[in-house]
Amino acid sequence: MNRLARGTGIGKIGIFFALGLFLFQQAYAQYPGDRRRAAPDPIALPGGSSVEFESFDSQCLGMQARYSIFLPPSYARIPERTYPVVYFLHGLNNDETSWTVERYGRMQDRIEKMMTAGTLPEFLMVHPRGDNGFYCNFLDGSRRYEDFIVQELTQYIEKNYRARKERANRAIAGTSMGGYGALKIAMKFPDRYAAVVGQSPILFPDENPLQIPEEMKTSRFYSFFTGMLKPIFGDPLQQDVWDANNPLKLAKNPELNSLRIYFDYGTDDRYIGMVRLDEGSRALDRILTETRVPHEFKIHEGEPHGWALVAAHLDETLPFLCRTFEK
Repeated sequence: MNRLARGTGIGKIGIFFALGLFLFQQAYAQYPGDRRRAAPDPIALPGGSSVEFESFDSQCLGMQARYSIFLPPSYARIPERTYPVVYFLHGLNNDETSWTVERYGRMQDRIEKMMTAGTLPEFLMVHPRGDNGFYCNFLDGSRRYEDFIVQELTQYIEKNYRARKERANRAIAGTSMGGYGALKIAMKFPDRYAAVVGQSPILFPDENPLQIPEEMKTSRFYSFFTGMLKPIFGDPLQQDVWDANNPLKLAKNPELNSLRIYFDYGTDDRYIGMVRLDEGSRALDRILTETRVPHEFKIHEGEPHGWALVAAHLDETLPFLCRTFEK
């Protein structure tokens, strides 16, 4: 792999893309089914926590917006108490239930155990359904996922749950597509979030995320991927729209110094071969370092993409998100 990676230009991109297509197909063939909870009934946990699956009418999305919410151990027991909020954005082909399934580690069990052990403060955790919309607004206005997350969802949660409303008590995180979404949203709106974690973030190292060799454009993966990106960034790509939603550009925002930033990836991430997210992540680290924005960036040797990486580092990422939360 390292020898192949030394190629340059179109040849290098073609090799990466061909390998990525193979890994993409293998990953989806290997793990059919259980990415989502078939019957999203409420989940009651032994320590008093619960997970609820709800929806509301969204003007931003033009449909029912679905989300799940983790309510911490004391939520039902102490009705006068208020809580910080962590918003967590899922990845491609997942939904608001995915974080709760066996395949992805039943994150709710881990979180409750950390809270009851006193290693994690209590907070609400909201997982919105983002479809495959990259948490961006569509050019035609038909789906406004960014507005939904930043405005509508936040307002709904703060109105209908005992959520604290101060920036210091609001954080955002995500994995894969959601890792991109969390970094992009927090960097665009650092006045709204105190901390961000992006794990296995889909970050493109090039000026144009659709830049691949002509001979690769007939592949199924290219059709799948560009089919998601074109309604957001245009066909052909509108460079100004992409730049306004590209974390590598947003990292130059002079107002990021007060935002706590953490991002990581594993060296066995299958998306390295598809979109070169390793190069994108290292580029983001380089830009933040050059602009002297404090951040934490980690490369995990031999670790994979997505939920597996999230599960392996919960003990690190969740406390990172919580450090500004008021007691």
